[in-house]
Amino acid sequence: MHRLQPFFVAIVGALTVSVTAASATMTMQLELAQIVAAADRAFVGRVVSVHSDRDRAGIPSTWVTFAVDQVMKWTVGSELTIKQFGTATRLDDGSLLRLPGLPTYAIGDEMVVFLRGESEAGFSSPIGLAQGKFPIVRHAGDAMVAATAENAKALRTLRRFAKPSPHAGAIEIPLNEFLDQIGQLVAQSAQP
Repeated sequence: MHRLQPFFVAIVGALTVSVTAASATMTMQLELAQIVAAADRAFVGRVVSVHSDRDRAGIPSTWVTFAVDQVMKWTVGSELTIKQFGTATRLDDGSLLRLPGLPTYAIGDEMVVFLRGESEAGFSSPIGLAQGKFPIVRHAGDAMVAATAENAKALRTLRRFAKPSPHAGAIEIPLNEFLDQIGQLVAQSAQP
């Protein structure tokens, strides 16, 4: 394994450079209906743990554990851990594998997440990279889904529900309205 490690690092480095150069022009912006239809799992949750290390194959990975508050698609327990390719922070050995477009997570973050199924190696990530992660913000007790640069197109169709935001130019949709729309889209995507 140790003789293959420099080769593996070179391949991953080359792929990272390729992805970095192409990511700005090759990530297709998705509509909300596309995100919902493509998701294997969807839920409202809060990040309770984030840990980066190498997986059993030696690949830099990040494990994110969510406390699940509400399931919208598929079956998810009260807690869910995903393994995402790459790391947002340096590992103990000094290595860093940050991929443009992949979302980052912090303990305490609340969000609505639309996930792909797991790969053969156990990796999963939100649909459309960070497009499938919708942060929840709270103002005076009201839960709102906030638009980000990555998911703004998906939220455009819900502008009629937008409420004034304390942040100039920000799009925020009441969480209950967002979840109602998701419920309708899940039902539509289940129809033949």
